[in-house]
Amino acid sequence: MELTLGLLAEITALRVRVDEHERLLSRDSRNSSVAPSNDPPLTRQQRRARDRERAKAQGRKSRGGQPGHEGKARELAAAERVDRRVEHVPVWCGCGHRFDGSEERVGDPVLRQKWELPEIVPLVIEHRLHRLVCPGCGRGVLPVADGISASAFGPRLEAHIAVLAGVYRLSRRQIVCLLREMFATTISVGAVDATIIRMSGVLADPWRELHDAVRHAHAVHADETSWRLRGETNWLWVAATALFACYRIDPSRSQAAAKELLGEDFGSFIITDRYAGYHWLDVLQQQLCWCHAIRQFVSLSERDGAPGQLGQKLLKAARIVFVAHREYLNDGHELPWLQTQLRPSREKIKALLEQGVRGRDLKTRRFCAGLLEEYDALWTFCEVAGIEPTNNVAERALRHGVLLRKIQLGTQSQNGNRWIERICTARETCRIQGQSVLSYLTDAATAAHHRQPIPSLAPT
Repeated sequence: MELTLGLLAEITALRVRVDEHERLLSRDSRNSSVAPSNDPPLTRQQRRARDRERAKAQGRKSRGGQPGHEGKARELAAAERVDRRVEHVPVWCGCGHRFDGSEERVGDPVLRQKWELPEIVPLVIEHRLHRLVCPGCGRGVLPVADGISASAFGPRLEAHIAVLAGVYRLSRRQIVCLLREMFATTISVGAVDATIIRMSGVLADPWRELHDAVRHAHAVHADETSWRLRGETNWLWVAATALFACYRIDPSRSQAAAKELLGEDFGSFIITDRYAGYHWLDVLQQQLCWCHAIRQFVSLSERDGAPGQLGQKLLKAARIVFVAHREYLNDGHELPWLQTQLRPSREKIKALLEQGVRGRDLKTRRFCAGLLEEYDALWTFCEVAGIEPTNNVAERALRHGVLLRKIQLGTQSQNGNRWIERICTARETCRIQGQSVLSYLTDAATAAHHRQPIPSLAPT
């Protein structure tokens, strides 16, 4: 009898282990926080099944533009924008007539505009500084000339180097090759790196302004991803709003790091993915990402028995939330309308989670209990105007940092960390504000060369 009970207990434990391994093996971007780029490749059968489902969902539309689709064509540049005009007239006609230009012209000429790059030749500006002897003390004095700095490169070239390294993610050697081949400029790898560090210093004040602005924003999307410093794991944090974004690299992924990013006295609303690093904030300040919640519901729905059935019900109710929110945005409804529409779903999801807490499966009980503890944070978006139900803003902002990490393999010094923080902040903020990052960096470098205040990126 004891032997039988022992075998049953061992079989139960082995089943739990097998279920856990199967759950880990089935993790992908649909049911966890795994990035889509890390999903395993699909087999031919899986790809065909996916294509069939997409075709079914889209009503089996044919490829390309659909009937009635308005085509797109390049617009002609305005007359004042044209730099040079070349007139063409026919020489021969199919009947054998040779034109001499005196024939009658019919209608307006047909315009064919061609865009071309000019031959790029760098400007070399020589500053001649004359030393004069002071009659008062006898010392030789050099002039303090406007626009002269220790750098051998002008602000526009420095801005291009910063964009190539921090926005287009080129290596130092690739930048050397590109400048030589496309801009006829000779530069060393060391000079490229020195220019990048110099531009990092230029961006220090704008970064500090945006870091301070995070603490006063109405709603902040926050997220983090791993970073590498000399091979050691650091964390790249981002706080993004509707007007700007700010990045910070910290050695840890902790509440202390979150406080450094947001400020210990942060009193606004924050949208996150339920990471415990933000749990020092009041639940009513938080909005939990519904995309992350749905992935967890998908993972639960793929399990066997009662947990799987519960997950399917939660998933169905959660999708109704997105339908209502989309209608709220598209039709311009007021917030009370959204609250009324979501009240049944809000009550149903809570009842389902409470049902999960009373179930037999330990992991399901823990998951449901944890979500119930933060349940109010799921619905901040329908209580406060200007709050989104997902954290997609922060996840999109982090994507550039992830690509930088994969291509450049992180940084080798604290100076490198500061560069990544500042260039990512400038790039993403310019994107959000709809301005050219190259133009901004050129203005910033020009101000630094002339010893003037650096242009601010903080919202006014």
